[in-house]
Amino acid sequence: MKNVVGIVGSPTKDGNVSTLLNQILKGAADSGAQTKIYHLNEMNIKGCQGCRDCLKEGICSTEDDMEEILRAIIGADAVIIGSPIYIWQVSGQTKVFMDRLYPMIDEKHKPRYGSKKLVMAYTQAAPFKFIFGKYYRYMRKVFNAMGLKHVKDIVVTKCFEIDAVAKNKKAMEKAYDIGMALSLG
Repeated sequence: MKNVVGIVGSPTKDGNVSTLLNQILKGAADSGAQTKIYHLNEMNIKGCQGCRDCLKEGICSTEDDMEEILRAIIGADAVIIGSPIYIWQVSGQTKVFMDRLYPMIDEKHKPRYGSKKLVMAYTQAAPFKFIFGKYYRYMRKVFNAMGLKHVKDIVVTKCFEIDAVAKNKKAMEKAYDIGMALSLG
């Protein structure tokens, strides 16, 4: 059985990013995967302290909720990270989470825990996906260095309302199909 972990980096618990990730996870679960979702905004996750202890130990010396997330990612076959785009970047919650993924690499800056599939799920108000395309490519490189191997992006545009994704039938179908493929592939 595959394990798929979803990370919601939106401050809105039942907003567009949550809807998108829940739909991907539904597809994965319907094809036999075990799934778990984390809402970063509801968790106690401190910023990286820059101590670099994690490079030697493989664990972070800061005791907070990030330890649970790291353990879930280490045990996962696939990870879905979702964030709204704010000011041309992922949300602050997502960025703090990303900084705390440093234990995923060893002292030689190689992935410590092997390779896991990665899906990035973005929502944006901008009407065209290509507007932030360069940023999305950059994010793939960042996660790849940690052993999170990009397999798919899903970007939903024109997210002006809290239920924009739920009303977008095409996006919901694509999200479900991505989840199915994660579990089967």
